[in-house]
Amino acid sequence: MNKTTLGVRLIAGVGLGGVVVLGFLSATSDVAWALRLGDPVVGVVIGTDLADHAPHSDTLMVWIYRPTETRLDVLSIPRDTKIDLPGYRFRRINEVFAYHYGQGGDGDLSAGKVCEAVGALFAKARATLQPPYYVQVDFDGFRRVIDRLGGVTVMVDEPMDYDDNAGNFHVHLATGVHHLAGGEALGFVRYRGRSGDRGRILRQMEFVQALFKRLASPEIVWRGPRAMAEVFNAVHTNLAPWDMVFLAVEARRLTSQQVNTVLLPGRPKGATWEMDVERTAFILERLGKGKMADETKGPLLPEGDEPESTTAVDVSMAPPVVEGTSAKQITVKVWNASGRLGLAIKVVRRFRAAGFDVVEWELLPATEQEPGD
Repeated sequence: MNKTTLGVRLIAGVGLGGVVVLGFLSATSDVAWALRLGDPVVGVVIGTDLADHAPHSDTLMVWIYRPTETRLDVLSIPRDTKIDLPGYRFRRINEVFAYHYGQGGDGDLSAGKVCEAVGALFAKARATLQPPYYVQVDFDGFRRVIDRLGGVTVMVDEPMDYDDNAGNFHVHLATGVHHLAGGEALGFVRYRGRSGDRGRILRQMEFVQALFKRLASPEIVWRGPRAMAEVFNAVHTNLAPWDMVFLAVEARRLTSQQVNTVLLPGRPKGATWEMDVERTAFILERLGKGKMADETKGPLLPEGDEPESTTAVDVSMAPPVVEGTSAKQITVKVWNASGRLGLAIKVVRRFRAAGFDVVEWELLPATEQEPGD
């Protein structure tokens, strides 16, 4: 037997062994079974700061992946969201991870407690949804993963200039399109800007969209394995390694138009964000996770697929500026009562691109109208 034949057989044997192993793992994996049966897979992403003894969850996103529709819904929960858990004195949901981590430095326990807190928050909106999976990453891990992916391209809609030497946080970005490396990307998603925490969450939502565009690029074929290895080192999760591989393969199928981003409805109240129970119930119902879900409404259209003629507003152009004023002198609130998730974010982008100061955006039930509308 010559060396060429031996090499071919060796490669074939390794490949066959890999298929057998993946087949066994897929038969024992709850995630693989859910994907095979078309059941939604639900989890949270927890982004924590670099505090040594009590890192806070600076970013909190609930994700729901629907394999039958190849759709990912991402619900962003502001870090200052008011939470009331029996037996604790928490004011904001970002304190949950910090408190439990400070008790013993157990990141897995702390992340599990955040999942429980999310479930308790949604229970107030008549929804039974406690995410079983979590992915926790700190700032340094985020930087490393983005660098392994080769950076992400985003649109910066307002100048970003901020230095915090004590917190080692620096961001300097002019308006326009930027391809961001890991450190710059971290500054982009952490910057608050004119709209405060809402502005930051909007940028995080936009970054999620941009990240999936990056994952769909041909270059990821050769960057992917190294990036995946970095993910294993950078994150703490209760997903098994093979579960993450299965989900990564699914992520390659997604386009940015199949990723819907939503902000938890609510209002600032002092130093906290108070969830609007009824509007949250409406969103969870539309996501199919509310107790009062109405199957006759049909599936949500992914953002970008909404026929423009069916929307209540023409978003093809921003409104004209009144003579004698500038766009920067006009503040705008966007209310989406169309019943389509993601449309408010699209309108916000149009207004901001035209220079308007969008201070608030919200999703309303289609039957609900604000006074004066």
